[in-house]
Amino acid sequence: MIKRELYKVENNKLIRERRFCPRCGPGVFLAEHADRYACGRCGYTEIKKEQKAPQKSEQKGKQKKQA
Repeated sequence: MIKRELYKVENNKLIRERRFCPRCGPGVFLAEHADRYACGRCGYTEIKKEQKAPQKSEQKGKQKKQA
């Protein structure tokens, strides 16, 4: 990936497309994976929060209680 792909210009302002590593500071971006953000320099990792969809058995129970 080229550095210029990590930035965007809008209304003459520079916008960073990725997050910086909180340990390494500005200039070191976190890689975005499907389930986490990771720093390739220091190894810092943040797990993405998952929005768990209700299971079918939970939906049926809620429908019975409402009826």
